[in-house]
Amino acid sequence: MKIDLNLFVVFDAIYCEGNITKAASVLNLSQPAVSHSLGKLRTHFDDALFIRQGNEMRPTPVAKNVIDDVREALHQLQVCLVQSRQFEPLTSRKSFSLSLHGSLEPYYLPILQQSLSLESPSINLSSNKRVRRTELENKLASGDIDLAIDTLIPVSNNIMHTQLELDQLVVVARKNHPAINPDLDLTTYLKLDHVLVSSRSTGPSLEDFELSRIGLHRKISLRCQHALSACRVILNNDMLLTLPKTAAAMYSKMLDIDIHPMPVELPDIGVHLYWHVNVDKEPANKWLRNKMIIAATNTRIPTP
Repeated sequence: MKIDLNLFVVFDAIYCEGNITKAASVLNLSQPAVSHSLGKLRTHFDDALFIRQGNEMRPTPVAKNVIDDVREALHQLQVCLVQSRQFEPLTSRKSFSLSLHGSLEPYYLPILQQSLSLESPSINLSSNKRVRRTELENKLASGDIDLAIDTLIPVSNNIMHTQLELDQLVVVARKNHPAINPDLDLTTYLKLDHVLVSSRSTGPSLEDFELSRIGLHRKISLRCQHALSACRVILNNDMLLTLPKTAAAMYSKMLDIDIHPMPVELPDIGVHLYWHVNVDKEPANKWLRNKMIIAATNTRIPTP
């Protein structure tokens, strides 16, 4: 049998005040409304619950028997309501799931995890393979993922987003590349073989799409999933690799590679953080979003 939880608030008020009029005043309700609620409770418990003696409403044995449980339940409900508006990262054991492109993991995750380890040691973070863009809204709405990081894509009003980074494309090549002397021109760029980094097995990359818009095409000789693998590949041959500048700068610190400007002007790449409108004000999600924004700021590589 279903019962309105607000009836137990009325029950507790009558028990405390010993008077329906006083209980109504405390609850900011009319006296008939409190009497009506009491009537529903009497039907539910099949007991009078309170018996009038003079100006007082004295609890019956049934009322005395359940009052402690009612107050404990109301207290726990109040605790839940308070906790829903608060988030304590230091003690939280919450698990978060991110949809993050593999090439972005080494860029965002190290400083993010360092921050979480210090401020929220019991929180679990899972970086999953990027979901299909057509599935992004459903995954965020269902809670399968808490946040997503991707390039700027069309989304409905149910998905909120903010820009983390505005990056530009550059070309990566091995040191002392024989065809680059000293600068990389467009003819050479289009003539040489290229490595393409993509999580998809087919389809053009963002740079190939933009090149095709201006009538240009390059030769893709190798397609792989991870930027680090692609960087290692070009160490031993004359192939070229096109990457966002932030990623290229990061890998150049680990490998003996050179970074060259794109020989043709292409649009900058906007990297955005996405979340569902339902969790926009949810404290835990808001906290993690702020951490992601701080991580993006701290890892940002200044433009010379």
